[in-house]
Amino acid sequence: MEIKEDQIIVGTVFKKKFQWYVTDKTIWRLDYRRYYDSLDLKYKRQGRPLHEFVREIGSFGEFLASRFRIPVVDKSTAKEFFEKIMLNAVSSAELAYLYMRAESDEARKKLLPLMFVDFDSRVQYYLLPAQDRFEDFVPEGWKGGRQNFEKLIPQPDRYWCADAEPAPAFGNR
Repeated sequence: MEIKEDQIIVGTVFKKKFQWYVTDKTIWRLDYRRYYDSLDLKYKRQGRPLHEFVREIGSFGEFLASRFRIPVVDKSTAKEFFEKIMLNAVSSAELAYLYMRAESDEARKKLLPLMFVDFDSRVQYYLLPAQDRFEDFVPEGWKGGRQNFEKLIPQPDRYWCADAEPAPAFGNR
């Protein structure tokens, strides 16, 4: 498994179950309506015409299609969302193996998790550059921001930590 340049590792909790995913980071802007509106506002501030915006970004329906037609990913739509990204799920054991086998600090750095989303507690934390501002796109009533989330990851799933207990074998959760 190789993590591509535009992908991130995201830890999730849904119905008290923890899971890692390797996906494009854009799909984790949980409220796509707000995200779309922010892009529209950016175009307007730049003085660019609406037809340019629609040509480059698309209509809201087209834009929404880029994320499985789910306008807001929250507790009520998480099951559908996870069904769509299930092939992107990865085990702690596989990530630990990749991390252990990485040949440089730079390679290990690419294998660190950059986001944590807890659908049960309605929080989204990330360690991406400040300009990404994912907290602007959390669903209503959620908390989000740039914050260290390591302690929120279950101990066996902290694959990058030397003191992490080994993760259970595949399917034994």
